Amino acid sequence: MKSCFFRRVLFLIIFLTIGATAQLSAQNQSEPVTQENSQNPELTKEKSKENKGVDWFEVIILVGYLGGVFVLLPIVIYTNRKEKLFVPNSNNQDQISIIEGLTEEQRNQKAKEILEQIETRLTSFKGEDGSDWITITKGSQAKFMKYGLDYINKKLNPTDQTLVERINEFSNVYNDRTRRVFTGSNWVIGCSAALALLFFFTGGISVFLFIHLLGLVFYLLSSRTTIYGIEKRMKYFGGGSGFIGGLMTGLFLGNGVKYYIKEGSGPWKRDWETEGQMALMGIVLLLIAAMILGFFAAFLGVINFVINYSTSFILPFKSEEKWYLENFPQ
Repeated sequence: MKSCFFRRVLFLIIFLTIGATAQLSAQNQSEPVTQENSQNPELTKEKSKENKGVDWFEVIILVGYLGGVFVLLPIVIYTNRKEKLFVPNSNNQDQISIIEGLTEEQRNQKAKEILEQIETRLTSFKGEDGSDWITITKGSQAKFMKYGLDYINKKLNPTDQTLVERINEFSNVYNDRTRRVFTGSNWVIGCSAALALLFFFTGGISVFLFIHLLGLVFYLLSSRTTIYGIEKRMKYFGGGSGFIGGLMTGLFLGNGVKYYIKEGSGPWKRDWETEGQMALMGIVLLLIAAMILGFFAAFLGVINFVINYSTSFILPFKSEEKWYLENFPQ
């Protein structure tokens, strides 16, 4: 059922792009069998492999659905759940395990060392009043601060008031700088959702439909960018409405172009025939672009993961204890 449905979708794409695909298929046809080729089947096989090339559309689909949905989506979900700081309260006392065998002074000293190490890793800058400040500008800093503050809150419970105030300052910096904002394209979401509806009405509920919807969820979550990530983009790339939005808007606006024709010395008249042809071509191009975006949502999610999570993702295999032993060896 899955393969049959997928063939119907591909048939629809081919139908919409019949003019372009006809030329493409002509270029990719295998060479005619000559007497030399018929006498040398190995040569024919080698030429056939050379002509086949790489199906980049298939590669992109596999990377998006297999790599994005089955590998990266669980990491993104786990990171979104766990990247918030641990704040001790009455509901999570079972997660607090103060290190035994340490005096209050020793626990305060360890907490101080961790805070100093966090401070050395942060980025310093000058405030408007000329004072020195530190902040988070990259994912590795955010991850180091998160593990350090969680270790202090779960394992040390410092009592020195100066340290407690410093912990609160660092926590505020972390919460402010790691707040995530959706920066994806509404066009991609809409096209992917529309493609899911097409899958449902033409093939019903299927495994591929379920995977496609997970790919859309992956795109939504992977498009959530931290505040420091947005600032970095603005610094290197500036603003802008986005390539995808500009492309789709351009296709829409193209349908509003007016055409006129003049015969001899007569008045100018609307060329309805040309306008109809161009409008039909614009609709076809819009549908093609929409279907491509719908298929590419998961792949675009992979790209977003590299940009937004590659240096700050959190895995369940690394605890605060392991982090402390790696960065503060005994």
